[in-house]
Amino acid sequence: MRRLLITCGVGVALLVAGCGSGGGGGGTSTGANFGNTGTPTTGPVTKISMKNIQFDPKTITVKRGTTVEWVNDDSVKHDVTKETGPAPQFSSGTGNLQSGDTYRVKFDTAGTVKYECTVHPGMTGEIIVK
Repeated sequence: MRRLLITCGVGVALLVAGCGSGGGGGGTSTGANFGNTGTPTTGPVTKISMKNIQFDPKTITVKRGTTVEWVNDDSVKHDVTKETGPAPQFSSGTGNLQSGDTYRVKFDTAGTVKYECTVHPGMTGEIIVK
């Protein structure tokens, strides 16, 4: 009986390990998800594309409680790092977003948030939270 329990436990552990993202591209059809991925997103989601070494749209206006999702639709690595503005602080990590990867941040505080791609000087954006 004990051997059966140990064997079942090892089998479950292997099964769970096999369900992970497996490195490189993440575990979803849109690539890896960075940022606030441990908490299910509730409320509206607004997408910003990273393409041709720019954020599109460059400026957006959202309501408090909106989650912003950046999608790397480019062939080069990018990142998203807050420069100024109210909470929250955020950074996807320098150059961590490969083609197809996404990064999400929920904005609950009103104000203007400026952000940048630290890999590409001049690649900046702005979120106005109302």
